Amino acid sequence: MNHRSIGTLLEMARNVAICLAEQNLRVRVCVQGSMGVGIFTGLPKQLSGVATILERMDWQSDAGEVNEGMVGNYVNFGKIGKDQVVNAHVDAEGNKVEQDDVFLLLCPQSTVGLETSIIAPLQEMIEAAGDRPVILINADLNDKLSSQGQQSVRGRKERMEFADSFETIFHFSNLYVSGTSYFPILGSMTKLKYSEPWVAHQRRDRLNGDGEVYVPIVSSEEKPDSDSIKQGFDS
Repeated sequence: MNHRSIGTLLEMARNVAICLAEQNLRVRVCVQGSMGVGIFTGLPKQLSGVATILERMDWQSDAGEVNEGMVGNYVNFGKIGKDQVVNAHVDAEGNKVEQDDVFLLLCPQSTVGLETSIIAPLQEMIEAAGDRPVILINADLNDKLSSQGQQSVRGRKERMEFADSFETIFHFSNLYVSGTSYFPILGSMTKLKYSEPWVAHQRRDRLNGDGEVYVPIVSSEEKPDSDSIKQGFDS
């Protein structure tokens, strides 16, 4: 992610969190911390500083602002792990602490070079959350190259089964020529909400040369594979 895409993602996360809070739901927005043990620790460079930026964003939560008191009450921040899940309880001073209702997890992913996968802390957090919604934004749950190859060997089947257990509720991505670096754009893949189908769009130039248009080509309940998309584009 570059600085522009990070900014867009954080603005989206902020808007989602505020919309949920406006429904009287307590939201915990989480960015993973450093993983690994001892000197073998690390954080994906794309996430460096993201947690700090998230908390310093203008949530309009100060006195007199439109979301006064929202941060720290209905919107809180955390990392990825079971210890970050807050359940309803009474603290040492006798104050009632409300539980987290929804969890927004930003870009959970494993780190290149580390034997530690994001799957274990993520799975533990979801188990601790119970039946409360856990929403992953821009997740990458694939194994990464590690120094001893353990992310690609030990427990891989179980990790992939866990990764595949999530349901996509919204998706947008561009489609490119295989083997190229993000150009030219052939079209896009979308899923606008949980109940909507997956749709592959083909990018076409307008007949008068004035801009471009995206035409729906393939639609299905399951995400179309590359062969289905190619057949649709070629027809």
